[in-house]
Amino acid sequence: MGSSPAVAGWWRWAGLAAAVAAAGAAGGACSIESVIGVEPVADPAAAVAARTETAAPTTAPPDDSNDDSDGDGDEEISPLDISGEIISQYDLVSGECFNQVDNIRAGRKVTITSRLDCDQPHWAEVFHTFEVDAPHPAIYPGDRAMEDLARRGCYERFESFVGQIYELSEFRIGVFIPSRSNFEHPEARYRRIHCWLYRGLEETIEGSVRGLGI
Repeated sequence: MGSSPAVAGWWRWAGLAAAVAAAGAAGGACSIESVIGVEPVADPAAAVAARTETAAPTTAPPDDSNDDSDGDGDEEISPLDISGEIISQYDLVSGECFNQVDNIRAGRKVTITSRLDCDQPHWAEVFHTFEVDAPHPAIYPGDRAMEDLARRGCYERFESFVGQIYELSEFRIGVFIPSRSNFEHPEARYRRIHCWLYRGLEETIEGSVRGLGI
């Protein structure tokens, strides 16, 4: 008797996660793309990774209102000094612009995300979100594999939003990926990936990037 599509999908995902884990345990390069046999030279995720840091950046320069810092990055910032509406980064949707700043709270570094109108100077803009196609339950494949999957999906939607191919654009791709706990949570089951673009770690953007063609 053949398996149902849902069950078959689950075994494909479980087998993939197991292969990724095995590759990682063996000390080799580990990604969803490499496990399923995508050639590195033709991999768009590699092209994206070549223009981004090892981990997608999650902090931006402080707002201008915070430039009284002594430069050590350890001063607490009042939420009242942050432009825009403070939200969870996972609440952002396509077409929304945001800033992120590192802050010190109770001696710990936290990242604050604020959503603001794209006409205001901002650091980044969300250009696409999508759900990871994995059944419930599913094993989290690891941060590296999830980032590779996210970059591939974001790369494929970049040109249609910006109006320019990624390799010739002045913008870079960043991603927000689900955490292991949220991905595997029996009720929350958060599987969404956010694709966003930015010009540089210390550069701001004014206006939406949609259709700019640069």
